[in-house]
Amino acid sequence: MPKVKAPENSNKLNYGRTALIGFGFMGCMLLWSVYNSYVPVILRGKLTEVFAGDSAFAQFISSHPWMSWMSVALIVNAIMTIDNVFGVIFQPHFGKKSDRTHSKYGKRMPYILICMPICALFFCFIPVAATVRAVGLSILLMMSVIVCFNFTMSVWRSPVVSLMPDFTPSALQSDANAVINIMGGVGQMFGFIVGTIAATLVGLVGLTEMSTALKAATNDLGQIIDKETGELILNAAGEPRYVNYTPVFVVTAVVAVLCIVVLFFFYKKNRQHDLSAQAEILAAEAKKDEKIKIKTLPITKEEKRSLLVMLAALFLINNASEAIIPNFTNFANTTLKVPPIYSTLMMAVFAVSLAAFGIPAGIMGRKLGRKKTIMIGLGAIVAMFGVYLVISQSIQPNADGSVNKFTWVVLWIALVVGGAAIGCVNINTLPLVLTIGGREYVGTFTGYYYTATMSASVTGPILCGLVIGLFKEDYNFMFLFCAIFFALGLLVITQVKHGESFEITDEEIKLAQMADD
Repeated sequence: MPKVKAPENSNKLNYGRTALIGFGFMGCMLLWSVYNSYVPVILRGKLTEVFAGDSAFAQFISSHPWMSWMSVALIVNAIMTIDNVFGVIFQPHFGKKSDRTHSKYGKRMPYILICMPICALFFCFIPVAATVRAVGLSILLMMSVIVCFNFTMSVWRSPVVSLMPDFTPSALQSDANAVINIMGGVGQMFGFIVGTIAATLVGLVGLTEMSTALKAATNDLGQIIDKETGELILNAAGEPRYVNYTPVFVVTAVVAVLCIVVLFFFYKKNRQHDLSAQAEILAAEAKKDEKIKIKTLPITKEEKRSLLVMLAALFLINNASEAIIPNFTNFANTTLKVPPIYSTLMMAVFAVSLAAFGIPAGIMGRKLGRKKTIMIGLGAIVAMFGVYLVISQSIQPNADGSVNKFTWVVLWIALVVGGAAIGCVNINTLPLVLTIGGREYVGTFTGYYYTATMSASVTGPILCGLVIGLFKEDYNFMFLFCAIFFALGLLVITQVKHGESFEITDEEIKLAQMADD
């Protein structure tokens, strides 16, 4: 194999260059943040109209008792798993395909430059399709656009994530991944506040009515209501007014495209730093792709049992954590009477708490042990979610249907504590799994880890939607579902007997985490 000359300054990470690479991931996370926050609200309004109306579907449901399990929440959550299903099916395919692509724009950029703008266009059409008043046609158009959006996103997401390893020597990829994740976090946080920004912008250009609607309270159908009386707000023609979320999606898409524009000009200027064509790196990638049979792994029966038990616990835990994402804005809208553009700010508090507790959770894992730290996190979140559920069901809401101040306080505490508790879990689960396998099989055990978590990302939202539907669309019972699955995960993880060895280094753990970015 011919030797390849080491790149200039290969012993030191170029943070500026890495941050510019991160603009691609930032645009990706921005789109996902808004999609997961607003699409469930839009879908819920449309499907509630179908279930509550005189449609053939509604009549079919009411005339067949065995269909009583079918609910709006279940269908919404099932639709929201499309991205996870597509991620499992298409992302690995297009990631590998980009490895073998050759063009004047490199291996990854053709997928990004072609598919990202198309993806952003489909993204903008989601709320536009929702404005069609013929509900059946509107849902059909929305589903068509949602499927196209998720597919095009699956095409360019893996290539955009693969840019960082292309530009970064292996020894520096842990530090580079931290920079990329920060950029992704910036995109996610911007997504949480983009609703407020969009409302302000459309107000400044004279679209006062649209701006006011984005901030208004709505009923189950997405119709604007008076927050004090609950009465419908009618337009000049005497018809109910609906919230149009198009400005939020358009502002998001424009910013995401600008992120890719920055990435393109960076790549055009820095192509000479792309390391992906080097012979040694290609050989390492080929070796990494080799499949290892489970029976050839040199671990004991007891270690295999711990691995299987830990994977089962991960599946249960992630069923709970993944159920929160597509349901929170609907919970805030229906239970707290908070418009989506403000409920996303509450999600930001949870995300900040999770991120802020990352380092302390790692320290706890080293001092107390990974298993014990995970159990502390699970115990804390089960307790807080359980307390909130008890209080929300025992204390009467306000006259307008919103929760009282005491319940609000408990909820805020649950969000902050819950974020920190999830941090304790997330930071320590992957290292525990990797340590069971040892440093020789980091890639293999990373695959096991993400198989368990990705499976839960499909089943969790669907099962949670079923529970919410069984309790007559009361989104408070999202916390019951999550508490039960977190508790089951806690119970199962007590049977894990291995994974506390510290043979796996922090750098190896960070490299494994990049597999899911």
